[in-house]
Amino acid sequence: MKPVSLTIDLKSFCLGALTVAVVLLMANKPTGEPAQQNQPGWPTQRYQAVVNKDTRTIIIDTQTGRFLVERPAAMGLPGWAPVDFEEVYKRR
Repeated sequence: MKPVSLTIDLKSFCLGALTVAVVLLMANKPTGEPAQQNQPGWPTQRYQAVVNKDTRTIIIDTQTGRFLVERPAAMGLPGWAPVDFEEVYKRR
């Protein structure tokens, strides 16, 4: 069996390196228009969650003041109860 000898000339090496560089540059090319994070009509951090191990979970809509309160499992009604901040504030 004849031993295999791998030799490459400088021209072939440069052509291969250039091809790899072009392929990598094309793969990392940024898109024409980047996606907007803060689109009009979609404010950031509109909904906020308050979680505590001792109390129930609350999800607050910071724009309207409405929030969802997690119903306790002891009541037998699974899910969430919608509440309005203004209604709660008027009762107090």
